[in-house]
Formats: sequence, structure tokens, C-alpha cells
Amino acid sequence: MAKRVSQHRIFDLTVTLIVIAILCTLRSALLPVGDEAIPNVSTPIGHLLQTVQQQVPFLAAIIWALSIIVAGLNAGRYGVRLSLYPAYTLMGITLFGVVATAVMTSSDYLLSAASMAVMLLATKYMQRCIMRSGSYSDLSLSMLYFGLLPLIYAPAALLYVAMPLLVLVARASWRDELVTLGSLFFPPAALCYWSWCAGKGFTEPAIEIYNSMLTASEFSFFGTINPASVLLLGVLLVMAMCAVTLIISDKYSLKVKARVAMRFNALMLLLLVGMFLLPSCTATQFALLAVPASMMLPLIFVRMGVGFTETLYRLLLLAAALNCVVMCL
Repeated sequence: MAKRVSQHRIFDLTVTLIVIAILCTLRSALLPVGDEAIPNVSTPIGHLLQTVQQQVPFLAAIIWALSIIVAGLNAGRYGVRLSLYPAYTLMGITLFGVVATAVMTSSDYLLSAASMAVMLLATKYMQRCIMRSGSYSDLSLSMLYFGLLPLIYAPAALLYVAMPLLVLVARASWRDELVTLGSLFFPPAALCYWSWCAGKGFTEPAIEIYNSMLTASEFSFFGTINPASVLLLGVLLVMAMCAVTLIISDKYSLKVKARVAMRFNALMLLLLVGMFLLPSCTATQFALLAVPASMMLPLIFVRMGVGFTETLYRLLLLAAALNCVVMCL
């Protein structure tokens, strides 16, 4: 097993993540391309973050770059700490940075950073619930963060419908489902109660969340990508297909709990890709995609041949660098 595992030192991966975060942030701040500059649809918390960014745009870009570095390091650490993989790997560190920033980056830095942080925390507690504790407290915390996400990023309102179904895949119990529903809908319910206390309609925030999800942001995915980003997305797609194949077909690749966690990550990744079809979607979607991708894709580096995975990894970094250069031209 050890001879087949790609060896990557944490120092090399961290430096790569820092370089990706800094270069992609500078590129998006100085030379936004296509629909990267299109703002996100207004949400209760997202509107506040957008207002703050208008006051301190330079500081917002710095916060975004730092959040990518911190989130990438934590994503790699969670995979090892929770024993998601059958062997030691920190490849999630670099993969997080590539997915979150290298394809395209939304100019709504604070909103993207907040959405990414909430998504990472929600996934962390869900993985810990599956792999370690099995407690209702971790499940409840995860659902609270998932329920908070639509108040920041409009397309995430789809989670209110999809998340109870995803939890059934991981923890098929009526008690778990009750905890899921109660914690998931607590943030919007609290917002509705606040609205009612302020003299407005009780359901007004819920209607606003629904309308925000269906409001067109005028973001065009195919109008923003270029041949280099198509190559980058192609490499990521190959990695994702290989990881899903390992999860489904190789019964010896993962332990029972790890397989459940990976199945949850794969379905979450599929759901987030489907959010691109919503009219309110923007480039912020890649910041959310980075979380389940960085948890699932490292599996191929410990279960597939070194030659194949190293070739994919180098091609991934080459495509990311090429895409950054093309967007600057």
C-alpha cells in the first residue's frame, strides 16, 4: 500500500495553496473576466456583507485570500483527522485552492468567504458525526450551518429541500431526520420570528429567500469559461469520476463509515453542480464546490497508481496556471 501512495509534504502543499490563493485573488481583483464581477442576488446576511465590501474593497480581497488558505489547510486536516481515507494524504489542501479560485472567482469576496466558511463547518460536523461521534449534537450543528447558508447565498435555498434526503443516505433514522428538520429550519424560522417582532409579516423572510433563489443574477457560466478553464474542469471531472468509481465499485477501498461519508460528499458535490442551473447562481458556487471536492477527490491518490494520479495532479496545476494566464490576457 505505502509504495502506491503519492507522497506530498505538507510544506509543498501549503506553499502551493498560498501561491494559488494570492495569484488568483490578484488576478480577479485587477482583471475580472466575463461574469466574475456580477454581484450575488441580495439575501438577508449577504446584503450586509456586500455593503461592507463596498466600504473596504481592498480589505475584502485580503480576507478572501486568507480565508482560502485557512479553509484549504483545514479541509486537508479534517480528512486525515477523521480518517476518511485508508492511507495518509493531505492532497485536499491543494485541491481546495484549485477548485475554489482557479476556475473563476466571484468579486463578492466577503460573501464568498462567508459562504465557504459556513459550508466547511457544516461539512466538518457532518463528517465527524458519521465517522466518530454519531451524536445528535454534531448532526444538529451541521444542519444549523446548512440552514444558515441560504441566508448568505441565494441558490443554497435548495438545501432546505435536498438536505433531509441526503441525511437519509447517511443516517437513516427517524430521530436523525427530526434533528435534521428542526436544526435545518431553525435559522429561517428565527429570521421569520424577528420579522414578526419588527411588525412585518411572519412569512416575509421565507418568501424573500424563495424569491432570491429564483431571481436571475445574469451570470453566464459558458460565457465566462475559456479553453484553459475547460481543460481544468475536464481534469477535475476525471478525478471526480475516478473517486466515485472507487466509492461504488471497490468494496475494499473504504471502511463502512468512510464509505457513507464519501457517499454523502459525492451527493453533495452533485447537488452543488446542479445549483448552476438555478438563475441566481454566480461564480461563488465554486467556493462551495471546493468543500466536498477537497474531501472526496484525495481518495484517488491513495487507491490508484502513482503514475496516473501524479500525471493528473501535474496536469491540474498546469491547467490552473494556464487558465490564470489566459484570463489576464
